[in-house]
Amino acid sequence: MSSITFENSYQGSFRDMGESHISIHSSQHDNMVDGESPVIELRGNSVSDSSWQLMIAKAVSQGVVSPEEWPEYNRQIKDKKRRKKDYNDYLLTLCSKPIKRLKATQTAKNTPKSQRTKISQELASVDRDHVLNDGSLWYISKLDDRPSNVSKKDWREFEVEALTRFDNNSTYQMLNPGVYRSEIHLDEAGEIHKQDLAVWFRSDSIGRVQYSKTSTIQDVLLKLYGGNKDELDRRVSLVADITNNIDKTPGSERADTKLWRAVKSNQQPSRMLHAGKMYNSAMVTLWRYENVRILRDVALQVAKERGIDYHVSDRYETDGVHRSRDVYLQHQQAKDSLHGEQLKKKRVQYSTGKLTDAINDIYQDTFKREPASSESPLERTNKIIDHLNHVKEESERIQRENEREQQKLDQTKCQNELLQQQTSNWQQFRLLLVNIIEKLWNLVFDRDMRSDYKNNHQRWRDSMTAQVDNQMHKMIDGKTKDQLHAPENSGNKSEKTL
Repeated sequence: MSSITFENSYQGSFRDMGESHISIHSSQHDNMVDGESPVIELRGNSVSDSSWQLMIAKAVSQGVVSPEEWPEYNRQIKDKKRRKKDYNDYLLTLCSKPIKRLKATQTAKNTPKSQRTKISQELASVDRDHVLNDGSLWYISKLDDRPSNVSKKDWREFEVEALTRFDNNSTYQMLNPGVYRSEIHLDEAGEIHKQDLAVWFRSDSIGRVQYSKTSTIQDVLLKLYGGNKDELDRRVSLVADITNNIDKTPGSERADTKLWRAVKSNQQPSRMLHAGKMYNSAMVTLWRYENVRILRDVALQVAKERGIDYHVSDRYETDGVHRSRDVYLQHQQAKDSLHGEQLKKKRVQYSTGKLTDAINDIYQDTFKREPASSESPLERTNKIIDHLNHVKEESERIQRENEREQQKLDQTKCQNELLQQQTSNWQQFRLLLVNIIEKLWNLVFDRDMRSDYKNNHQRWRDSMTAQVDNQMHKMIDGKTKDQLHAPENSGNKSEKTL
């Protein structure tokens, strides 16, 4: 967003216009593009024209005696004490009232140091030019406002056309009747701007010429409002209300925006002013706002015609302080550095916001409820950590119990397997005996064996034992034989041999 800027003070100087300006800023052409002139004159004069001569022509049109006529005019003053030593002294005498007010403000105890410095610079310009030069600077954008889709050349051409149309605007010219030199400066380190010099001489009720900016501004504003003094007083009083405690820090709503909203809604001031120091101060501010409104409308119209994406902010975009080249560059570097720090801060804030959202999501998943608004993200994180530690401890306890239960199960399994093995061995041994008996069954009931069982029973037992032993050696494997400590087999005897 761009902002319309109007800077006005008595720091205007002959040295910063025309050829003198070009010479002073000859090393600051970094922003210029091919085909541009360093300075564009807007009032039909040449860059080589003398600002002093242009000023004199305007002053004479306002009632000031010309340098050619002044010697005779000075001689005709009967009171010799009122005669001036030269023409410069004559001009300064016409400017004496505003100069006196400047000096009084400069020495006042409650005047801020920055304002005292500004007044010192204004008085220095008066001493150098021998006249109270009212200087104005007009901007429609800042150096970094150009959209990325607009070339530098197109953007600068847009600015030049907008400022040129503004200077030709009839309402602007009515509000600024004292402008005698107006230029567009393209040859500075800052942004393109229009720069004016003006004088505000006028005749009073008895025909005496004096430098009176405030009275002339009142005349032109009355003309703007169709001679309606009540409407002028209402708007001046609204300005006094709005600017009483206005915040001009970047980002705050502009005072002129508030004024036009109040005017449109037919709002009435808290107290109606009609004259006085406060009235005059607010009236000059109103004059500034009317000028800014014209420039805003002209710039928006030119941008629309050129198809340029240009928007004017309703909020303060700058601190409103005009700086010299060196101070400007230092300020811009500091501003860029601050902007970088602000970007870092925004990134941290964004990351913190994302982290807070993540913490809240984990909190809800963990506790199945929203976190209390009074809990900070750190407190919520600590609660989550405590809960997770408790869950971890409980999990480890259950794991230890499971391991103990598993050990018990493994022991039981081993015992069962051993018992099963023992039982199996028994069953196998029993089956073995049954098989042996089955094998010897025919022998048991052999005729000779039956005879021995009756007549020589011992012989029968010895024979049966030998046969069983023989069959056991045949049917039992070697490992089992070792476990049973089986004796050596005496030899394979016939199953029927006794």
